Amino acid sequence: MPKKILVSDQSKCTGCHSCEMWCSFHHSQECHPAEARLKVVPFEDKGTFVPMVCHHCREPWCLNACPVNAISRDPETNAVVISQELCVGCQACAEACPFGVIRISSKGEFLKCDLCEGSPVCVWACTRGALKYEEPSQAYLDKVTAGAVKRLEGAV
Repeated sequence: MPKKILVSDQSKCTGCHSCEMWCSFHHSQECHPAEARLKVVPFEDKGTFVPMVCHHCREPWCLNACPVNAISRDPETNAVVISQELCVGCQACAEACPFGVIRISSKGEFLKCDLCEGSPVCVWACTRGALKYEEPSQAYLDKVTAGAVKRLEGAV
């Protein structure tokens, strides 16, 4: 089972939003950042941008929060995916995600990264190399987990 995920390097992100545009076009045939499965967050006070991506957690909070089992792990890509057919729109997954990457589309569907069947379009679209599709290092996982815990603690 592949263990690759989207890995972001905020030091390389220029805030061009190409990843969002191509993601939205790939999934909904329109260039509309609100329809993307990732989000580039600007930190204007620091002059930086952070690509916020789904980390397809080993123990996904979103999957565990879903009361109707509409979220599962794809056996081919290891991606944590939402079944629109089973989703009842309760928002439990979005509330549980410490990365804030589950979004609601203009059609009311819950959106999250599905790794584009193992070939993420956002990685191809990122000409600066801020996004990669690879096995993450333990240091990277520790860093994003610490950030997630911090966000969860702040929400309580």
